[in-house]
Amino acid sequence: MSNLFLVRNIPKEYRDKVRSEIKIKKLEEELEFYKSIFKTHTNSAVFNLRIKSIHGERIWIDKIKIPTDYKLLNLLDEDDEVREWKRPIKCSGWYD
Repeated sequence: MSNLFLVRNIPKEYRDKVRSEIKIKKLEEELEFYKSIFKTHTNSAVFNLRIKSIHGERIWIDKIKIPTDYKLLNLLDEDDEVREWKRPIKCSGWYD
């Protein structure tokens, strides 16, 4: 919202340039986030990784490892998948 306010106050001949620079900056941040997989989750399979957020900040979560990390699990912003991870697993034996 603040970017739109700033763009409105810029002279017309510079607005497109500023919009382009804002878009480029957002895309660079997005690229850095996706590149961070290889730094933070070197031993995880990419298809097991999920994008979740803590207080609006996006992070990578390994869906296989997260049920055992209770502190991190409780910090995550709620969605359907997080609620499912928090639900206790029903144990079943060979006699069920």
